[in-house]
Amino acid sequence: MIEYDPDGRLGIFWVSCEAGTYIRTLCVHVGLLLGVGGQMQELRRVRSGVMSEKDHMHDVLDAQWLYDSRKDESYLLRVVYPLEKLLTSHKRLVMKDIFMNAVCYAAKIMLPGVLRYEDGIEVNEEILVITTKGEAVCMAIALMTTAVISTCDHGIVAKIKRVIMERDTCPRKWGLGPKASQKRLMIKQGLLDKHGKPTGSTPATWMQEYVDYSDPARKEAVAKAGTAP
Repeated sequence: MIEYDPDGRLGIFWVSCEAGTYIRTLCVHVGLLLGVGGQMQELRRVRSGVMSEKDHMHDVLDAQWLYDSRKDESYLLRVVYPLEKLLTSHKRLVMKDIFMNAVCYAAKIMLPGVLRYEDGIEVNEEILVITTKGEAVCMAIALMTTAVISTCDHGIVAKIKRVIMERDTCPRKWGLGPKASQKRLMIKQGLLDKHGKPTGSTPATWMQEYVDYSDPARKEAVAKAGTAP
């Protein structure tokens, strides 16, 4: 309770709550518990997430009016923040630029595509995947801890929860490497099936050199190796 006027029977109180809380209903319930009745006269939102009213929360309408009426965007540029400001509390994972568009198309976040990462990442923790420029790519659930990421050379680092960046913001880069190009040529020549899997005519050298990380047998072998003492 911040202030109370007994003559006007008006009180001012400050509430910290989660999203979806009905303050109007809260006022009614407080009145019922006090046995005097109550209702909300005025509501002022002073904070939403990490943003407070000191961060120009109430200036957006004025800035929009200034832009619509006078074509002056200086106010908008001052009060509108990038999306990343809302996600400063999340631990971050920096992706290589060549993998960003693939992640926008829901590709798995694999360890070879990770450039940098923060300390203290735990399994099942919600993290933010960003570009080298600090742009948000997606929200993800970590599948590896920081210690595991630093000691492994392959594997899925995190699973995507929600993609933020628009597709094709960055140029498409997947399928242009030497192995992918060779694999595409072998499919065209009939040395691999249409899914890139070996056939009876696949050269022995390809079978020995190429590592298919999506092969269930390899996944099982990697899992057994990880649980071995």
